[in-house]
Amino acid sequence: MRLLLLFLPFVFTLSITSADDQADDPEAYMDAVYSSCNRPPIVFAHGFGGGSTMFMTNPPESSPAFILADAGFDVFLLNHRGTTYGRRHKFLKQWENKFWQYTVDDMSKYDSTAVIDKVLELTGNEGIYWIGLSQGTTMAYLTLADHPEYNSKIKVLFQTGPAGTAGYAQGPVKIALWAYKALKPVVDFYRIAIGSHEVAFQWPSVYRPLVRLCNIIPMAPQICNSAINLLMGPSTRTINMTRAPVYLAHTPSGTSTMSALHLAQMASRLKFEHMDHNPAENLRRYGQLTPPPYDFSNIDVPVYHIRGTADILASEEDVKNTESLLKKGVVKGSFRIEGYNHIDYSFATDCAEMVYNPITAIVRKQEPDMCQR
Repeated sequence: MRLLLLFLPFVFTLSITSADDQADDPEAYMDAVYSSCNRPPIVFAHGFGGGSTMFMTNPPESSPAFILADAGFDVFLLNHRGTTYGRRHKFLKQWENKFWQYTVDDMSKYDSTAVIDKVLELTGNEGIYWIGLSQGTTMAYLTLADHPEYNSKIKVLFQTGPAGTAGYAQGPVKIALWAYKALKPVVDFYRIAIGSHEVAFQWPSVYRPLVRLCNIIPMAPQICNSAINLLMGPSTRTINMTRAPVYLAHTPSGTSTMSALHLAQMASRLKFEHMDHNPAENLRRYGQLTPPPYDFSNIDVPVYHIRGTADILASEEDVKNTESLLKKGVVKGSFRIEGYNHIDYSFATDCAEMVYNPITAIVRKQEPDMCQR
């Protein structure tokens, strides 16, 4: 497996790309990892349409990756296939349709496992800590549900903005889900006729002028902040809007239509299940006509759910639905942060105090000899 070194003190990225016909060959993917001292390794897994930069675009005191690096961790930032930093492939180019032939199943089966194994290999540790954000929480659950041998490789799951199936999400996502259900025959025809391609991609010619307007026109920052709150929830926390050009220089970061449709499928059915291709393809892949559910009874890793009260994408109902699927005693804590919306876990100026200092305190109880600040 090839390594590309990114020299950021104690913060390291690992990026994966894929194509459907290469998905079972981790050697086909180009990783980017750099490691140093023996600190507890912690992996950040980003949300839908995001990437590793979600955790490092603020000043160090309010960037999750640097907060935890300063606290004594080796921090690894996962970039799933299809993101801006996860597009290097040995055989395929990103403009080829095959490059985008992957679903959430592939991301959880191959990306997450490859990341975990590589981090353990590089650090020499027996287990990692995992911080998921939104889709990143789902990836961890699906990986452990289908590959229970990875329970022994993850010490704790810290699930921020745990959207679950997102079937109870509000705002524009609820409208999009309604449209998906209403137009399902059209969506299916489109998927067959066009195939999978990139969505949620960078469009600098559109994003950058809009960002400049947010910082130039009087009252524009408030309007831009209101737009964020419409999408993510009515936050009462502070986001540094002067950093908006940096945020939108990296976000959205890209994924495939098939992965987006897979998430929509789970949301519409309120079930964690494999991709529903069609009866014939399901029979070939799964040995049955319908997609099998993910077995959450296989999950043994201690879980902490961290959800903001203003988060309209990770609703209280979705969190309860996920927790009902987990075995009794797996969830060690379910915390609510007053006024946090779906991106405050990454971008709020007080995220160290509200999210990452408490996470560090929990880990220190298990790792009393970990590096000090």
